[in-house]
This record gives sequence, structure tokens and C-alpha cells, in this order.
Amino acid sequence: MTTALWLLLYGGALAWLAPPVLRRMTGQGISPHMGVAAWLITVAATLAAWLVAVSMVIGATADSIRTGAVVTLCLELFGFSEHTPMAGRIGSVALIGVGTLTLGFGGLRMSRSLSRLRARSHEHAHAARIIGRPTGHPNVVVVDADRPAAYCVGGRLNTIIVTSAAIKTLNRSQLKAVLAHEDAHISGRHHHILMGLRALAVTLPRLPLFATARHSVAELLEMCADDTAARRVGTRPLLAGLIALAGHQPPVHEGLAAAGTAVVARAERLVTPTCRHVRWRHRICLAAAIIAMLATPALIQLLCHH
Repeated sequence: MTTALWLLLYGGALAWLAPPVLRRMTGQGISPHMGVAAWLITVAATLAAWLVAVSMVIGATADSIRTGAVVTLCLELFGFSEHTPMAGRIGSVALIGVGTLTLGFGGLRMSRSLSRLRARSHEHAHAARIIGRPTGHPNVVVVDADRPAAYCVGGRLNTIIVTSAAIKTLNRSQLKAVLAHEDAHISGRHHHILMGLRALAVTLPRLPLFATARHSVAELLEMCADDTAARRVGTRPLLAGLIALAGHQPPVHEGLAAAGTAVVARAERLVTPTCRHVRWRHRICLAAAIIAMLATPALIQLLCHH
């Protein structure tokens, strides 16, 4: 039970204290792939800590009911007596009920949010393929619209949607760069990552980690796609394409638009790339933070069995 208590506290610390630290470390997009990894590992570590803690509480209380033993909690590290008795049989039943309901309610709400987001994305991709004009690229369709925009949506067939206004606005190299950007989203399965984060933010809206991760990871994934497109086509046509499309959001919340997120910061990043030694120093700092985050539960386990 002591380990469960510390894991609950650890998950809470990550949920409330990690967002500003990670935002400061990853906000400039020096190493966007590692930045995405840091955010996702933090989210996963938080959820895993809470899940393991609740499972341990349910398991310990169930054993106490079956064997008649008293569940104790070691609070020596907090300055209390070495072992403190927990609630009796009625309290144990209540703990099992609360833990089971918490897991069940959270899982049900998460699955419903994911289902809604996935259904909307699939419907939009399907509709775009019906009304859009096919192109030489199997995943790209052109839709008649007055606003220049290019974005991708995930579905049974992932789809890149380009408006007719964007075709008129962009020259050949710019269009190629924008399509390379969107193709990087699809090949990297970025829409799946953002869908999961959006569902978590809806399920647990009061926790800063999930709301911040949703927006921060979206910006970093755009930077990851920028890097891929710049390597394939070049920085100048990509930058020109982003500026031409700047400010036009996708019609659906699930869409990943080339020029819909943090365009100014991304343009500055493309114009003034970071020095190599700064990138390596930043990667080392992020790697150290990730290792510390993953090692903390093992340290908790060690301290609780000293």
C-alpha cells in the first residue's frame, strides 16, 4: 500500500508540475522528435503510475478481505509510526468499489471520446473522397473552396485534402513541399497521437498535463513534418508555402493543416536553424529528464521496501 500511495503522489506531481518544465524544454522545437517523446512518456508515466497504484490498492484490499489480515500503510517517511492500520472490512470493500468505479468510468469516458473523434475523422475523409477530384497521388484529393488550405485527416483511407484555392495560390514547388509536409503527418501516424491526447484532455480536463500536452505535441508534430518536408523538397519552398496558407484552419478539429498551428514560430525555426552543438546538448537534457522520469517508480519501489 505504501508503494501505491507514492505512485499516486508521483502521478499527481507529473500531472501538475511537469507541464511548465516540459514546455520550457521543448517549446522552441530544437529537437521536436525527442520533444514529442518526452511529452508522450510523461503522459504514459502518469497514467501508468495511477493505474498501478489503483490496481495495488484493489489487490491489497481484496487479499485482506479473503485472508482477514489487516491492511497497513507504512508512513515512516512522513514521520508517523512505522505501520499504520488501514480501514477494516467495510473500508476495504469501499476502497475496492471506489477503485473499480474510477478505472471503469475513466476507461469508458476515454473510449467514448476516442470513438467520437475517430468517427468524425473517418466521415470527413470519406466525404472528401466522394466530393473531391482525385489526383496523381493516391491519398490526395482536390476540393472546390474559396479559402486556400491543405490538411490531412485520418480514416480507413488516410486523405490529404487540398482546396482549389490552394492550387491557384501555390506554385509547383510550394505545393510539392506542402504535400510532403502532409504526407509526413500520415506516414508518422500523427493523427493517431493527437486523437489519443485529445481524448485524454476531454476525459481529464482539469489536469494541466493533458490539456498542455495536447497543444504542445500538436506544435511539435508540425515541426517534425516541417523537417521531413524540408529534407525532401527544401526549406525555401516549404516556407513560402506555409506563408501563403497561413491562418487557414482545417474545417474539422481532427485535421492536421500545414499552416494551421504556430506558423510564426515554425517559420522562424526554418529561417534560423539551431546550431548542431545546441541540438546535441538539448537532446542530452531531454534524455536525462526521460530517464529520471522512468527511473523514479523503481526508486519508489526501493524506498518503500527499505
